[in-house]
Amino acid sequence: MPDIALTCRREGCGTPVEVSDAGTISHLMFKLRQLYRQSTLAADEAAQYWANVATTSDSSLAPLAHVPGVFAALWTPDVAPTTATVLGAAGYGFAALPKHLIHFTTTAGAAGIARTGVIHASRAGANGVFGPGVYMARLGPPLNMMIKEVATVPIHLPTPAGTVRILPYLVYVRWGGRGLKIAK
Repeated sequence: MPDIALTCRREGCGTPVEVSDAGTISHLMFKLRQLYRQSTLAADEAAQYWANVATTSDSSLAPLAHVPGVFAALWTPDVAPTTATVLGAAGYGFAALPKHLIHFTTTAGAAGIARTGVIHASRAGANGVFGPGVYMARLGPPLNMMIKEVATVPIHLPTPAGTVRILPYLVYVRWGGRGLKIAK
């Protein structure tokens, strides 16, 4: 095994723990593979159990057995990799966002923001692709082709709560029709 190190940070502890022993890492990976396999096989059994309840029970509530069956089916051996990818990608939009972003606007828009202290939500930002909201970026023109040519005035701001990453460095959005209050 090549030189590999895992760095872990215990919750509530500022000191990271580094594990570099190849045997320990190999054992950890073995245990994770084992846990994954056991959990997907258990989900497969659970999906079958709930399918049997839904189809063979005389209870009037039997059709409700499809609900836990669907959730169990999401972690069966054939489907679990897709489920993990989808859930992981969903978290990607919110995880490790930059501390500061830039909202680009026109000269008139900047004057209105300076006067009111509010960045109004776009009705259809980024040419309508991503829906209404306040749009921001980490990179501006000319590298960022998502920003309209007339939006040349950068407004630097701390990343607002509820912001989602759409395209790293290029498009971040805080969705909704309400404006974003900023310090004047």
